[in-house]
Amino acid sequence: MKVICYSIKHLKPVGKTKFQRDMYGFKDLSNKGKYEYRRQGLMDSIPHEKVYYTGLLVKEAHVKKVLKILKRHNAKIHVTNAPR
Repeated sequence: MKVICYSIKHLKPVGKTKFQRDMYGFKDLSNKGKYEYRRQGLMDSIPHEKVYYTGLLVKEAHVKKVLKILKRHNAKIHVTNAPR
C-alpha cells in the first residue's frame, strides 16, 4: 500500500473543480434538476481510503492511475509507503 498526498491549493477555482470531478466524479443535473446522473470519477473504480482531506491510501497496482490524474492537473505530489 502507498500513501499519496497531494496539494491543489495553487490551482485556480476552475482547475480545482476539474480536478475534483476527474478524481471523485460529480452529480450532473439536467433540465432544471428534473434528471440526475452520477458521473463517475477515477476513485469510484479504485478501492482506496481517504486520509484527511488530501491524502489517499491506495494499493500498489493502482498508484500509476492516480498519479496520472494528479500530474495531468499539476498537483503537488508526495508518495510514501504506508506504515504497517
